[in-house]
Amino acid sequence: MSQLANFIHTPGVHCSSTCIQDLVRFDGLEISEAMAFGLGAGLGFIFYQDKALSPSSRFNGRSTNLEENFYRCIGQPITWREEWDFDSLKISLKNGRPVLAKTFLAHLPYYDPADFPGHGVIVTGFDESTGKLSIADSLSESLFKIPVDDFHKAIAVDCPPFMKAYSWASAPSIHFKIEASLLQKAIVNMAEIMLQSDSKKEGLTAMETAIDEIPGWAEDDDWQWHARFAYQSIEKRGTGGAGFRPLYADFLNEASHYLPEIKLLKLEEAVRQSALLWQEMAQIFKQIYIDKNRNDFTQAAGLLAQINALETTLCTTIVRHLK
Repeated sequence: MSQLANFIHTPGVHCSSTCIQDLVRFDGLEISEAMAFGLGAGLGFIFYQDKALSPSSRFNGRSTNLEENFYRCIGQPITWREEWDFDSLKISLKNGRPVLAKTFLAHLPYYDPADFPGHGVIVTGFDESTGKLSIADSLSESLFKIPVDDFHKAIAVDCPPFMKAYSWASAPSIHFKIEASLLQKAIVNMAEIMLQSDSKKEGLTAMETAIDEIPGWAEDDDWQWHARFAYQSIEKRGTGGAGFRPLYADFLNEASHYLPEIKLLKLEEAVRQSALLWQEMAQIFKQIYIDKNRNDFTQAAGLLAQINALETTLCTTIVRHLK
């Protein structure tokens, strides 16, 4: 049995930032989950439509590539394997390195059925006698034991923009220092991802698409499920509430001790103001589902338009003053 003896896992708010926090700790550093989320430029917006999914239209309040963003930010880019190679996975563990992976929830046996893609986990061991891998997941303090075949299925799913098939790798050894320049780089990276205009699925342009599309959910046969899933995507499903905004605001608060410009530009204040709007929007989606009143989708879209305006100003301010 190959199990990483010195790996310490703590459950967290969000899957990917919990993974990063665990890996940083494994390599001898200690940071908060909020710091891990911020260094990964975690704040974002994703909107995608896929008739194969239920509901077919979805949004999420984080960036698509948090893990990649983090490793790039600290100057140690990660390269996904992009194929199944169980021997390499075992070698990584034998050599004392955890394996970081993006997974599809439906194939993780310890979850209730769900088709949510891009869920970050860490493989910390393999038991030859049982054929099971040890998995560190944000939802539990204990490690999960799952068959290799289930893990293979979970990473083999191709579901852009959240994950490409076989997004897994032996986690690079982490070496960095929390300092103003690193934090500034991460914050600007987040803002530039949000402001990019060539992406239809990520950032503020994608948010504008969602604003246009959400009122039309009222005409879908599964409009109640659209509303319920939207509420869950804001307040549940590993967001920490309010579409990840409080988690990012906590990062800005911590980062302001190194980078005074954060307070001067009132960046944390703007993100917490946005969080309130996200919570208000979540309650509208919840009431649509409870009251069975499909007319309120337009009201929800109106709140998202307010969020868009606020976060556009936030990101523009960051690029103008911190880049």
